[in-house]
Amino acid sequence: MEFQGEHLFSGQLGHFLVLLSFVAAGLSCFAFLKGHQESDEKWERLGKLSFRLHTVSVFGMIGVLFYMLINSFFEYHYVWQHSSLDMPVRYIFSCFWEGQEGSFMLWIFWNAVLGNILLYKRSEWTASVMAIFSSVQVFLSSMILGTVVLGYKIGSSPFTTLLREHVDFANLPLFQNPAYLESLDGRGLNPLLQNYWMTIHPPTLFLGFALTLIPFAYALSGLWRRKYNEWMKPGLPWAYVGIMVLGTGILMGGAWAYEALSFGGFWAWDPVENASLVPWLTLVGGAHLMMIHRNKGTSLFGAIALVMISFLLVLYSTFLTRSGILGDSSVHAFTDLGMSGQLLLYLLFYIVLTILAIAIRFRDLPRTKKEEPLWSREFWMFIGALVLLVSAFQIIFNTSLPVINKIFGTKLAAPTDIKDFYNSWQVPFAVIVSFIMGFVQMLRYHGSKFGPFIKKLSIALLLSAALAIAAALSLEFQNPFLIALLWTSIFAIIGNTQYFIEIWRGKVRKVGSSVAHVGFGFILLGALISAGKSDKISMNTSSFDITALSEEMSNRENLLLVKGDTLPMGKYLVSYTDRIREDQNLRFKIDFFERKDQGINNVFTLFPFVQLNPRMGNVPEPDTKHFLDHDIYTHVTYAVLEEPKEGEYDEREAWMAVHDTAFLSKGILFLDSIFPVKEIEDQEIEPGDIAVAAKFELWDFNTVKHDLYAYFILRDTSFVFNIPAIKEDMGLRLSFQSIDPQTEKIQIKIEEEQAEKKDFIVLQAIVFPYINLLWLGCVLMVIGTFIAVVQRLKLRKN
Repeated sequence: MEFQGEHLFSGQLGHFLVLLSFVAAGLSCFAFLKGHQESDEKWERLGKLSFRLHTVSVFGMIGVLFYMLINSFFEYHYVWQHSSLDMPVRYIFSCFWEGQEGSFMLWIFWNAVLGNILLYKRSEWTASVMAIFSSVQVFLSSMILGTVVLGYKIGSSPFTTLLREHVDFANLPLFQNPAYLESLDGRGLNPLLQNYWMTIHPPTLFLGFALTLIPFAYALSGLWRRKYNEWMKPGLPWAYVGIMVLGTGILMGGAWAYEALSFGGFWAWDPVENASLVPWLTLVGGAHLMMIHRNKGTSLFGAIALVMISFLLVLYSTFLTRSGILGDSSVHAFTDLGMSGQLLLYLLFYIVLTILAIAIRFRDLPRTKKEEPLWSREFWMFIGALVLLVSAFQIIFNTSLPVINKIFGTKLAAPTDIKDFYNSWQVPFAVIVSFIMGFVQMLRYHGSKFGPFIKKLSIALLLSAALAIAAALSLEFQNPFLIALLWTSIFAIIGNTQYFIEIWRGKVRKVGSSVAHVGFGFILLGALISAGKSDKISMNTSSFDITALSEEMSNRENLLLVKGDTLPMGKYLVSYTDRIREDQNLRFKIDFFERKDQGINNVFTLFPFVQLNPRMGNVPEPDTKHFLDHDIYTHVTYAVLEEPKEGEYDEREAWMAVHDTAFLSKGILFLDSIFPVKEIEDQEIEPGDIAVAAKFELWDFNTVKHDLYAYFILRDTSFVFNIPAIKEDMGLRLSFQSIDPQTEKIQIKIEEEQAEKKDFIVLQAIVFPYINLLWLGCVLMVIGTFIAVVQRLKLRKN
């Protein structure tokens, strides 16, 4: 059968470019390896040319995939799976990297860009570093080959799998039609990814992942070439660039979660979040140990180990999130494409390579026998790096429980309250690190005299202690660890601000670390206060029991709002006034009022919304009012999404025991009692009939009670008929269908006229105090790290 309208050339071109990128990367790796071994510039030139060809093919295949997505070539499974005709064009980038193949291509792209930057200026490190770089590109390119070799499929390609040939769709009647494309639409982009943060967060995060490769390559090359100290000079600036970019990517993910997800917060300790945080922690520790070695000549092994572990942890996180081993433990993990073996090989190759390199050169590594003075900068920087390593280990160990269970056959279960579990471990680590940050800059390398040091430090210690006591009393903190973190965060801010002021004049280039440390202190302080003292102000004041709607909802945390009604919520009065449909978004207009001397004023309006997606399910998204000292975060936890239609009824059945409740669109139905009757108005009861009445109390949204009676009649032990309870002015009919003697429950049929339905929503609102301290800290940490990068680059040139 010849299918009409298929664009097969695009797939063939894309697949050819993938193959070319794989071969070119392999040739580049081989040529650079030979160039290093033989010190031959001809091999280096071939390696450089091959890497350029690899880069061109990478850019080409990315362009082809974008072309396919933009033009909706739904004959390809990847395009069909991640896009649709009604998807806004602004989300085309999110479509590109939503799937495994696209995100691998994004990673390959950044590695290609960084590799060309390294090739821009030849150095003695070019051949050895680029051999390692190219080998990584070989492995990554293999992930998107989609080619079968000796019966084993290598990688998964977005260019080779046609929808009509996919195992899940091949036998559908749709593909018996040669013109099937005329009626085909794509499945569409995951609603959670239809957010502007998801156009910038993933590329930033993957650039951060790619940047961990450069210090790894320099460290491995240093071991390879026995240049144990020299590799740090070119590697250190890249380590700080990685810290800055990967940290920014992680923070962007937190901002996305805060603005787009409805769990109420910016960090949930999700396994995928953890998998990106852990390499950053070890890279921060490694970069600080590199600084110790540069200034003191110590901590060489620790610096090498942490820098190399950072890249290995990126590979391990790739295995975790892409192999399918996390299962349902993460909402962010990719689905398994059958590449777990290939991913494991990728990870094990570099683990073995790293262990062999360190083991072979371990005895040759320079060592210093002199112990670090207690009051020296290098001693406390080393302690800080060690704490970061232990912190990273705790996170990655618990994140890896599915892997541990798989390998050892254990049944270790994740904690029920993930947030409390991780916080209980990580808060003490944060206390230690932030305390060290507060004073370490005031120490000198090689040691400081304790007297002058403590005198200089006393201002920061006393001022931070006073502020922490005042803040703890004001915010009513009681947990001693949280109080300690409150103090050490403030101490880190004040101590580094003091250092910043001291060195500002004439040494502007050296303020990067202090600015970054101040930023990190603000992040800890803002996270502590905003999360630890967040307040759900949406206590239900509507007099209706929301648990009748769903047992998962709490009256302490959710407020039922009928359209047009005004109810108190915290210090505000709130009113649900309108619903507005904008494309796939259904927005709910919530007006907030405040009582003032001159009356009640409308102070602001929020529009939390539900993104309607019939294919993947509807997704609620929050709306937030930002104030200088707090945020008010709202999202809809329940809403009737369909518009009511005149003359149509909604029907449903329910089993109820006496004193059970059912939630209706116009109120709450309460089953008061069940009792036998001998006569019914306007209904003749024959001898031998068994007649039972069910008395209901219907409480409407004005808290008015309406008594309703429905009847069930059994005649001749087999013939059943019922007399429904009808409330015409509310468009309601209740039919008594049957009785279950064992459970003592009755079956009722509830019919509600759609035109008579009350429009209502259930709203949750959370106050996050001082969350702007966190966002301020994010900005300062990025700025400070950038200044530090510039300083390292200047030192490298010198």
